[in-house]
Amino acid sequence: MDLKIALIQSSLVWGDVSRNLSDIDRKLREAGEWDIVLLPEMFPAGAMMVKREAEEMIVERERIAGCYEEVKRKMQEWACRSGALVMGSTVCREGERYYNRLIAAFPDGETKYYDKRHCFRMGGENEYFTPGQERLVFEYKGVTIAAFICYDLRFPVWSRNVEKYDLAVYIANWPASRRNVWQTLLRARAIENQCYVAGVNCVGTDNSGLVYAGDSALIDAKGEIVRAAYEGKEEIVVAGLDLEALAMFRKKFAVLDDRDSFELT
Repeated sequence: MDLKIALIQSSLVWGDVSRNLSDIDRKLREAGEWDIVLLPEMFPAGAMMVKREAEEMIVERERIAGCYEEVKRKMQEWACRSGALVMGSTVCREGERYYNRLIAAFPDGETKYYDKRHCFRMGGENEYFTPGQERLVFEYKGVTIAAFICYDLRFPVWSRNVEKYDLAVYIANWPASRRNVWQTLLRARAIENQCYVAGVNCVGTDNSGLVYAGDSALIDAKGEIVRAAYEGKEEIVVAGLDLEALAMFRKKFAVLDDRDSFELT
């Protein structure tokens, strides 16, 4: 059975939570029927790690974190209304710690969470956010899904398919200057983990002048592109997950059965 997955490649209005939520709401109201909907990293406000002074960054982080419950409720509303699993990330505060938190909102109102493990050091994200400690792997409509965020893509050990997940999701704010790396690593993670990989990125220019090309795509276990978005354009990419074909490929070419045994510490 094919499951339909939608990658929402959007241009984000940097720092404007209300406008971004309204834009995604409009797109989902105009859309068809999907099983899984993926939104870019930090979709309510755009990339946090842009050029600003430390004090400004702290204020902005607190402001976006204050919208967390609003964002969560909106995602639950979208999931309930569309009957689809909706995934995207925003800033979450717990005590004195701040996380880049992916929310997975289910049609029945349930939510699951993943806190970004690898905070982007070169952008200073590690100075303002706490890295997550737990992976998120779960089943939905017969698909086992692993959730990751942006910079996680560069770390194959963290993405390692020890649960035989069927789909790895990477939501991102990935700059156009590193397009080739994004495209190459999405394919690499699909091939080595023998799974589908869905990468959704934003487009546009942030308030520090950094450009995002999008390049959102669904890639199969052989590293072939199933569907991909146009460079630099807002677009909703819809593609099907063929679980029967994936199972047949894994049986015929059983790479995962020969994995080396080790544990993360």
